[in-house]
Amino acid sequence: MHRNNYTVNIRQESEDSENKYNTEELTAILTEAKAKLPRLVARYSKEMDVSYEKVFVKAQKTRWGSCSSKGNINLNCLLMRVPDYVRKYVIVHELAHRKEMNHSERFWKVVADEIPEYQKAVKWLKKNGDTLIGRLP
Repeated sequence: MHRNNYTVNIRQESEDSENKYNTEELTAILTEAKAKLPRLVARYSKEMDVSYEKVFVKAQKTRWGSCSSKGNINLNCLLMRVPDYVRKYVIVHELAHRKEMNHSERFWKVVADEIPEYQKAVKWLKKNGDTLIGRLP
């Protein structure tokens, strides 16, 4: 990880080829994510009164999202396969880095101001995230 980038990381679990997304499934997920996630980023950024440069959506095996020092928001297309509150948490987490480019107490206060029960989303990701990411080919 670069010093100026902040991420929500994913642990890798063992490979299970029977459960992998096929090319058609992954293409459909990417298409949906590229249509919907930038709109969610725009909505939450207005609510949080923060700006950003661009939104990039990819099938990433190691992170749910990141925010670059240039203000670019990178999101995992598999956010379309998580509950709405988890998707919102990841987006708000990355947008919070536009106010605090670290994981300090001030950063977590920004997140908590938007999502008081954000720990519920963190727990969901810890419990289910590896399995979901493990489905990427």
